[in-house]
Amino acid sequence: MKREIVKLFYAFIWFVGICLLIAIGVALLLRTPLLASQKAFLYRLLLLTALCCMLLLALDAVVFLKRESVGGINFSSSVLCIGLATLFMSLFFSLGPMTIERSYTVFSLADMAEHPTVVYSPEEIKNRFIEGYIEGAQESQKRIDEQVYIGNMEETDGGYQITEKGVRLIKLMRFVESIFPVPDENSIYPNGK
Repeated sequence: MKREIVKLFYAFIWFVGICLLIAIGVALLLRTPLLASQKAFLYRLLLLTALCCMLLLALDAVVFLKRESVGGINFSSSVLCIGLATLFMSLFFSLGPMTIERSYTVFSLADMAEHPTVVYSPEEIKNRFIEGYIEGAQESQKRIDEQVYIGNMEETDGGYQITEKGVRLIKLMRFVESIFPVPDENSIYPNGK
């Protein structure tokens, strides 16, 4: 029993180390042009995470061809740790950097942090968000371009139209929302149910 607990401890240390390697790898790769043409930031994060996973699996295979175990970890345990670390880091990137990139709250708080002693009315916060984030950084166009690239919308004469893929996505999201209700349904039902 004690031996199994020690192996489990080593596997946990291995898992944490792999998570750190993936985090460092993705952080470095985001600073390169690799996959920069990917307009959807989340997809780029996930693709870079998958790339790091594949590189770690290749490195793992090379190391374990020469050794039976490393630090009490064998090849199959190492592969399992890499898989779990990849899933964990994918979740981390989806809930961390991704939310920073498109968050109303983060922008509003960052804007207010520039002048921490100023008191803003709700209307002022809304207007500063619209002028500074949506219009100033052209975030609306960025989101439109992203959806066209993904295939949820298509450019047509004089504008954009939702595709069948986009309609299916909304149906899926409404199904998920029916199981896990959100407090504000306005995003999923803009005109009410």
